[in-house]
Amino acid sequence: MSIFASASPFEVFIYRHIRIIHVIKICLALLIAHLINAAFPVPYFAWTSVTIVIIMLTLPQVGGALEKSIQRIIGTVLGACYAIAILLLTSNTWLIAILTMLGIAATAYRATSKMGYAYLVAGFTLIMVLDGGSQSFEEALWRTGTILLGCVIALLVSLIVLPLRARNEWRWQLAESLKRMGKIWQAHLSPNVVKPLATRAMLKSVERAIQRQKALHKSVVLESKVLRHHSDVLDELVAAQNRCLLLLELLAQTRWESSRSALVIQDLFSLGFAGRELGGDLQALSQFCAGHSDLLPPSRQELLVSYKREIQITLTDQSSFYLNANGYAWLVYQAGIQMEHINSLIRRITMVTDLERA
Repeated sequence: MSIFASASPFEVFIYRHIRIIHVIKICLALLIAHLINAAFPVPYFAWTSVTIVIIMLTLPQVGGALEKSIQRIIGTVLGACYAIAILLLTSNTWLIAILTMLGIAATAYRATSKMGYAYLVAGFTLIMVLDGGSQSFEEALWRTGTILLGCVIALLVSLIVLPLRARNEWRWQLAESLKRMGKIWQAHLSPNVVKPLATRAMLKSVERAIQRQKALHKSVVLESKVLRHHSDVLDELVAAQNRCLLLLELLAQTRWESSRSALVIQDLFSLGFAGRELGGDLQALSQFCAGHSDLLPPSRQELLVSYKREIQITLTDQSSFYLNANGYAWLVYQAGIQMEHINSLIRRITMVTDLERA
């Protein structure tokens, strides 16, 4: 099944109420933790609740919670093992302080690496377990255990209870981006010039959707085994949308330059190349990504080649007088190339995710 397959009503319901469900899941995880503590009281239990909140608060999706839980477990184990080793090695307060600073220095040095969060957790776990120089081996083990318990609870609740899949939000953000770019595209090719302020608002909404896709990248990759080996495709899809968005903004600026050149633009596109084919393709891609259609638009390579030939003739004939119109025509061609590239990337993602479920 493709990542762009039609979503179930349940998945749509979860996405539409994602904030409420997120709050419910955090409260449920905390409730489970407190029930466990009520049944089996343990010291330093507050760290279980702190761990749950840290893991689940900002990353509600399964992939994000999985990544953060794994890194937190690794960091907790590293920090706790180092702290316990210090306690087993010496009871001298000054030596404990020196070894602690060396450990913090090592985690700080690695804090900007790929596993930076794990090293961050290792650092404050080290401090927390030692508790300002506490020499109790038993207390160190209890603190480590309560943190690990919080990781397990957060991970299980994220995976089992109304799981919030990052891939669903990612695909709907992609669909929203393509839909709005299609509207901007068709608006600029209509006889009525769109007001700059209204267009800028639409451009901003597209930018937010693209940024959200980028933020979801790690979570999406963690949820799909096959996409872990094709994460570069997701990166390139974001880059292609950004390039297309930039071209649309340039198109808007070119169009606003002169009402006279706008009349020439209408003549240039009398065949309806941009308005019908490419504008319709963006809407079709949006419908496909949202799961409302099973059909992808066809390749427009031949159409782009013929259009390039047409505008080259136009540029030769009228370049000295209709500079704005010619610039607009060339930007349309470049935007068309990016739209074709987005189409091919979505086809590739569809193909590899189909193989994953086969």
